[in-house]
Amino acid sequence: MSDLAQPDAFRLGRLCLARLPPATLHLEAGTRRPQTVPVELAAAVTDDYGVDLEFDSLDLMLEILEADTLEPPSGVTLQLEGSLSRSSKPSTSATFAFMPVRGPFHTLKGSLTFMPPAPSSGTRAVRPLCFRLSVSPDSRRRSPSIEPASASAAEIRALIGEPSQATTSTWDDKSYVFMSVTSGPMHVDFGRGEPGKAGAVSQEKVQTAIRLIHLRPPPSPSPLTTAIALDPAPAPIPPRPITVIERPGLNNSTGQRLWDCAIGMSCFLSLHPYALDPSQALSTLGPAGRSSIAAPDRRRPVRKAPSPVRIVELGAGCALASQYAAHLLRSIGNTDAAVVATDVEATVDSTLRENLAANAGDLLTRLEDVPVHDEVLDWGKLAPGQGNALLAPQVTLLGTDILYNPSSHSLLLETLLYVLRPALPSPPSDASSSFDDANLARRALIAYKRRTDGDDGFFELARRAGLGVRRVWEWGEVSVWAFE
Repeated sequence: MSDLAQPDAFRLGRLCLARLPPATLHLEAGTRRPQTVPVELAAAVTDDYGVDLEFDSLDLMLEILEADTLEPPSGVTLQLEGSLSRSSKPSTSATFAFMPVRGPFHTLKGSLTFMPPAPSSGTRAVRPLCFRLSVSPDSRRRSPSIEPASASAAEIRALIGEPSQATTSTWDDKSYVFMSVTSGPMHVDFGRGEPGKAGAVSQEKVQTAIRLIHLRPPPSPSPLTTAIALDPAPAPIPPRPITVIERPGLNNSTGQRLWDCAIGMSCFLSLHPYALDPSQALSTLGPAGRSSIAAPDRRRPVRKAPSPVRIVELGAGCALASQYAAHLLRSIGNTDAAVVATDVEATVDSTLRENLAANAGDLLTRLEDVPVHDEVLDWGKLAPGQGNALLAPQVTLLGTDILYNPSSHSLLLETLLYVLRPALPSPPSDASSSFDDANLARRALIAYKRRTDGDDGFFELARRAGLGVRRVWEWGEVSVWAFE
């Protein structure tokens, strides 16, 4: 799939903290002097597979923030060796030039200074802190004359929170926009610092890195509703982003990072949320690789599904597609839907549940989202009871970056056929369910990016098995395919 079909398409790069900060900062309690703690990090710039990218130079910004609010902390400043900033004023951020010619990762030697509390306040508590690495604001500004040529480009930028970052050209003539990264929380402990000496840091490092996927706010009230209301309607509360937790120390595990196809699937679903309902027809890409859908279909009239829709993600990993689908389901009138994120047991017990738990507390800003449940599901012939998540009249399977291993294609196909081509109607699980043919609607949506030789052979394998296979969306290297 060539970038040439979409002139505005770019690739998604990753800013990485190749060396994460210490897990705990130890400070002296009761002192009335500023305390400075040395901190050493390392930065890298890669693609989603972790391959280092080569380009001329890129100005990056390192910030110290409160971990829970992502706001600058009070009474804490950051100093960074080699900073490009010429100001002598205390700050919570610093910029530096990342130049791959100097090596694939840059060591960042800095320090944090903690100002003493006011005399009347005693020992002050400091909330957990984190570092954020992002492209410098001066490097984010695109030319005002450059506008996205497609809804997909604008949506991708909105999802990753980079609406105006200029693209960076690598030495192999590819264009990238880079995703920021935030470290996991660092805890500040008063009482263990040695009296009269600078603070100390723990040997243990933070184990997690965080990326954010931004959500659209709920629809604003209509002008008519606002006009007849006695009190002006409050502005919609922007929902908190979806937190995606990565574990850089476990990068050999494919489930431990955020892949491009998960972002591509989220973009496709955001533009066409009706695709989550298998009873709704999908458009197909034309021969030039462009969709026959001219504009986002968020306002498309959607009839109520004859029974609740069940969304099941296969090989979910960090479960971004599941969580994004749960957020979108209310926009198509399926608030009674069910969403299940599945993977092998080791991933469910670690990455998947960790990511679901990280987002479960955002009830105040995403109150109407459909809850996401987890379940162990191995592909292939299912053990008794293992396919319960797949048994429903209205099922949409989601998969992102699950075709990279051709040796697993036959097992994946067996699972798809179990859902899309059941030999006999499955019995209902309760008296209110009905599996008659009139209610049956099922499809699979798989986001694909070429990873290995032969991984695109799955499409022909599925066709030979009798499935309808269509490409329904494409942007850059990522495409979404429907199986019915």
